Amino acid sequence: MKKHKQVLVDVPCTTDRHTVNEDENNIFRPDRIRERLRLPELQAQLLVAALRLVRVGGAVVYSTCSLSPVQNDGVVHMGLKMAFEDHNVVATVKDLSGCFTRFSSTLQLASGECAPKYGQLVLPSLSANFGPAYVARLVRVK
Repeated sequence: MKKHKQVLVDVPCTTDRHTVNEDENNIFRPDRIRERLRLPELQAQLLVAALRLVRVGGAVVYSTCSLSPVQNDGVVHMGLKMAFEDHNVVATVKDLSGCFTRFSSTLQLASGECAPKYGQLVLPSLSANFGPAYVARLVRVK
């Protein structure tokens, strides 16, 4: 299997901003409960696949457009655990706060109790016409 230097994992998620504005294809419809509840498992599987594809020293960027702590930090935590237990892959999470402070005048970043442990969460903002977005960077060490 060819190993890559970088992998972007922009997973399917609840796309919170879109679900507020549309009824068609809305993941929060009653007939889509099972699909919505399975999302974190699918997201973790995709993250683990990416961690397996990236070479040692390479980076995986995991992203969603969800406010859900389960789909964000929860999936990163679950993915790290699964990658290690199932494939002996070890990765560390890199701090992105320095990169995101450059955008603090434009984007509204989650802070305090709302701030995620592993990644950065951009909160929805009408003035920036952006959000939500979650981004975490993982570097494979083994």
